[in-house]
Amino acid sequence: MKKTTGSVQAPPATGPLLWFALVGIGIAWGSTQVFSKIIVNEGHHPFGISLVTISLGVMMITAFLVARGVKLPFGRRHLVYYAICGLLGTALPNYTAYTSIRELPVGIVSIILAAVPLKTFLIAMMFRVERPEPRRLVGLLAGAGAVVLLVGPEASLPRAGDTLWVGVALITGLSYAIENVYIAKARPEDCGALQTLCGLSWMAFLMILPVTALTGTWMDMSDFGAAHYSAAAIAVLHLVAYGGFVWLIGRAGPVFAAQVGYVVTLSGVALGIAVFDEAHSGWVWSALALMLAGLALVQPRPSR
Repeated sequence: MKKTTGSVQAPPATGPLLWFALVGIGIAWGSTQVFSKIIVNEGHHPFGISLVTISLGVMMITAFLVARGVKLPFGRRHLVYYAICGLLGTALPNYTAYTSIRELPVGIVSIILAAVPLKTFLIAMMFRVERPEPRRLVGLLAGAGAVVLLVGPEASLPRAGDTLWVGVALITGLSYAIENVYIAKARPEDCGALQTLCGLSWMAFLMILPVTALTGTWMDMSDFGAAHYSAAAIAVLHLVAYGGFVWLIGRAGPVFAAQVGYVVTLSGVALGIAVFDEAHSGWVWSALALMLAGLALVQPRPSR
């Protein structure tokens, strides 16, 4: 971006197409929670599910980069970068996400995962990547209040022991948040967003494969059914949504693109109700409202 002198740079313009893309990307990402619930309801293990979805994703992103003639940097620094991102951004959160959604409603998991930007900001402050601002600190408190509303009142969760699974879901968001800050500080200059996705996917595949083999938790591919179609849908939707998100940042800027988080959360809650007939208490709806308020406050203002 060129520097300007004596003038204020206007934020990227937005229009109907970009709003349509924002909503579509959010619904695509939100719907992956529904497909995840379908798979775990079939009794498949998180390791086996992760291996299948990661394998499909690796093949698609690799084919896309090869078709575009984009090379993947393979220096020592790049391999370390891919490995850390693969662990924090795919291998670990895949396991915790599938484990938690097996026990919790889709809507509650969607609310918990909405806290990723809040956690990212908190960790960024700790590493001095971001400066504390009163408005954004209030957003952090609102997000924390949302979690308290989920685990505190007895009527918020379906079962008394589900607090444990909320903790597992929080690990998922924390892992994503740490990865976000790590990428901001450590991404090599010659490694773009899609190259990062390809490299971390390969590393995650190499991590999950031996664990799945040692535990014998393969996903049975002989009886092809709803779970397998769901795994394919997750891989496709994740790649399309990620690519669309990168495109949206380039066209409309990161502040506009960050609003996709609202759509992801709301679509996850709505689809959980529509597909699985989930019913939530007033505590859960209050938590949703607080979480969305926290997102609005933590979201950075347009840069000048």
